[in-house]
Amino acid sequence: MSESKYRISMDLQVLNHLGLNLYSSMPAVLSEVVANAWDADAENVNINIDDSKIIIFDDGSGMNLNDINERFLKVGYRKRDELAVTPKHKRRVMGRKGIGKLSLFSIASKISILTIKNGDKNAFLIDTVKLETAIKKNKDVYSPEEIDTNKIDFDCNGTKIILEDLKKRTLTLGKHLRCRLARRFSIIGSNNSFQVFVNDEEIKLEDRAYIQKAQYLWIYGDKTHNNQILSQINSKVFKQSFDRNTKFVFNGIEYSITGWISTSEEPNALKDNDETINRISIMIRGKMAKEDILSECGETGLYAKYVFGELNAEFLDLDKDEDIITSNRQNFFEDDNRYLALFEFVKGELREIKNNWEDLRNQLGTEEANKIKVVKEWYDNLGHDDKKAARILFGKINQLTIEYNDKKELIRHGIVAFETLRLRDKVSEFENISPEDISTFIKATTVLNNIEAAYYYNIVQERLSVIKKMKDVTDENALEKVVQDLLSKNLWLLDPAWDRGTELPAVEESIKKQFDTINDKLTKEEKTSRLDVRYRKASNRHIIIELKRSKRIVNSGDLHNQIRKYYSAMIKILDNMKDKDSFEIIVLIGKNLDNMVSSEDTYKKTIKSFEEFNTRIMHYQELIVNAEKMYSDFITNNKKASDIFEKFIETNDNTE
Repeated sequence: MSESKYRISMDLQVLNHLGLNLYSSMPAVLSEVVANAWDADAENVNINIDDSKIIIFDDGSGMNLNDINERFLKVGYRKRDELAVTPKHKRRVMGRKGIGKLSLFSIASKISILTIKNGDKNAFLIDTVKLETAIKKNKDVYSPEEIDTNKIDFDCNGTKIILEDLKKRTLTLGKHLRCRLARRFSIIGSNNSFQVFVNDEEIKLEDRAYIQKAQYLWIYGDKTHNNQILSQINSKVFKQSFDRNTKFVFNGIEYSITGWISTSEEPNALKDNDETINRISIMIRGKMAKEDILSECGETGLYAKYVFGELNAEFLDLDKDEDIITSNRQNFFEDDNRYLALFEFVKGELREIKNNWEDLRNQLGTEEANKIKVVKEWYDNLGHDDKKAARILFGKINQLTIEYNDKKELIRHGIVAFETLRLRDKVSEFENISPEDISTFIKATTVLNNIEAAYYYNIVQERLSVIKKMKDVTDENALEKVVQDLLSKNLWLLDPAWDRGTELPAVEESIKKQFDTINDKLTKEEKTSRLDVRYRKASNRHIIIELKRSKRIVNSGDLHNQIRKYYSAMIKILDNMKDKDSFEIIVLIGKNLDNMVSSEDTYKKTIKSFEEFNTRIMHYQELIVNAEKMYSDFITNNKKASDIFEKFIETNDNTE
């Protein structure tokens, strides 16, 4: 084939310095193609993607041979020097440096350009492998390969770009390209005579899926602009908007900005389509110029996890000013006075939003909490200062991203803690109560009793859940697997007076040594019938818990022999330690001793015969029934005193 009539007129080392991997993501690359279509006065852009290639077609002005060589293939062509506004639609041109087209090299090895302008057809192929070879050989010119123009399959003005031999990272291009492109442009749509399609599906305003996530909105713009933003909100999520000043001054220069900053209902709402939108994007001329400025502001408060937004800063890219955008087209020169002005503006707005947001969340948390009738009754009876503190409490709970029932539980405990702190103030007032003012004293002690009852009510509820677990594992025939742990941690199951067990390592070690000796002398039947021995101390009493397998039938004579050994060992241990505290041995069994089916009186006497050795015989089911009855009786007898806890627990739908 004869020498190509197309040529790139530049030192190819420029490409090497700029880097063939100019962009890091597919949406960023395709954004440059879409921006070029905008600058070409296109009204329609079609992007079609499959596993092997990407085809982009626009119906813009197209290119003739001169346009290709002197503009498209000329790296560094300053478009705005010739054309600041497009001829047909009077659009402000997005391109500036003339290097955006290099982004195509980062996603494909072969790039075909087919174009028509006023009947002049041209087609060529850029092979990045051959281009890189030319660079390595220090060649000054790379000549793209000509393509037969008969392969151009359209008749109108326009340009088709075919990307082939896609690089690996492009093969995993997500299904959310429409959304990501929509977020990179604010000018896509029929209103601007600029429609973009991905695989024949039009990108629409709602594809941006931004403002629909807003709970609170701070808007910068005139009334028309603000109404357009508010028309996109989701009424189920949105609460309130605030109009902000669009003008600000930095170093004596006035700047203007439009757009919006918002906070979401919860941080997870900003994890969207395999990316996070917890960011504030900067737009220029309807195109994303900086993906995120929020992360550079160093905001560490909780509120920052809820923030997202989009600001239009046209003052960053005026035709008369120097280009502020870096060569990779994805950032700004941060020491430029214009960027410093933007940065300080955003920082200031974030400070305002933080303070406002915390008040709003406190208010919202209070509204949510007051949907529970008993909470509203409690809140309505608070004084002014206490209500202010309660709003902060509800606001903090509301900021947690947890389920509704978990929030209810936190509110419940929060109120009890709140009342406890209030009571502390009341107790301090006792010193100032005169002997005649007995009514004030009675009122304070009543509050104390109610709080004590509420606390204990909560403890009882937790204990009932342990009892339920015991019943469940009994039904599952798995009692032995969990009963050891349950009993060692919950001695109150054996005796309500034993709220907390204490571990005494020295005593436990002595008992272990003595009991190891005893275990060596146990009969085979005794060994197979026993499960384990546990030691604790509670209420100044040493407790030895002997667990028998629930299905085993324990012989009363063998048990007497075993208990006598335990009794003798404990006397010896405590005497050596000069410990005067008493001790008790508890034997937990599943079936009656000797499988006795005789009269109840006879069995009671058999059980009682162990008492002289400080031993109590208990049954698993007896343990469960007694504990459940005791704590259920408490709940029945303390409904009024435990009002807050009771009303929370009785229903999950106790709302107005």
